[in-house]
Amino acid sequence: MAEKFIHAVYDDDDKLIDAVKDLKKNKITIEEVFTPFPVHGLDHLLDLKPTRLAIAAFIYGCTGLTFGLLMINYIMIVDWPQNIGGKPSFSIIENLPAFVPVIFELTVFFAAHLMVITFYLRSRLWPFKDAENPIPETTDDKFLIQIPVYDNESKIKAVIKKTDFYDISVIKEDSNEDIQEERNNAQGNVQLLESDLTIGFVFHSRKYSDGSSNLRIQFTKGRGLQYAKNSGLRIFRKYWISKKNEVSNKHPESKKINNLLSNLKDRISLTKKMFVEGNVSYEEAYKEILIND
Repeated sequence: MAEKFIHAVYDDDDKLIDAVKDLKKNKITIEEVFTPFPVHGLDHLLDLKPTRLAIAAFIYGCTGLTFGLLMINYIMIVDWPQNIGGKPSFSIIENLPAFVPVIFELTVFFAAHLMVITFYLRSRLWPFKDAENPIPETTDDKFLIQIPVYDNESKIKAVIKKTDFYDISVIKEDSNEDIQEERNNAQGNVQLLESDLTIGFVFHSRKYSDGSSNLRIQFTKGRGLQYAKNSGLRIFRKYWISKKNEVSNKHPESKKINNLLSNLKDRISLTKKMFVEGNVSYEEAYKEILIND
């Protein structure tokens, strides 16, 4: 088992896919990928085996179908036959069309609920389980590739730096005691984090017909408060440079857009300073950036 890992963080699923392709092309082992939502095509790139959850769902559906047939037969035919609108109640075959809705719903009920329970058990997800994702942002808007290091650290870094990564870090494998101590320290610092204000750029998920997206400014306070406002800029994401928060020279009107972005970044820095000094509230912070001249 590797004693050291490299964590490559990305802020877009397309960038993640491109990075995984480059790593696989250079024959670099990927141990795990953490994403906030399922990424189409990622399972094939990582050579993951097809899930057998569909087989389990079929078995659970058949179980629900059988249970529905037996239940409705006992209730409506054996135990308490009823004459409803002249419909026959002598056997389940004669009255089967009237029983289809009940049987169908029980089939879906068994398949859906038991499939979800099986998924959680197979994934070892249960209440009060400690999170295993390296950084909490992978449940929000960041994507992380975990790569084991076997005397090839320089090669891995060289490949990653050619991609449009958001952050890169080298992590040493800690003992369980060290991990628990780190978590305890993090919990002790929660109150300090609640007063922090983070302001950054994010893209709206919807794209226009020309492929551009609205660039938004996201305001985050502590661990639970968050909102975003449109910056008024429409940008092609493929030309966005995350590390610099600007567009490349290939973007149409790149000079004009980068000047506007530079102005926004200056206002963001000033607003964060004002927030620390208590001169602006979290709810009104956006006005200092987008409204004031």
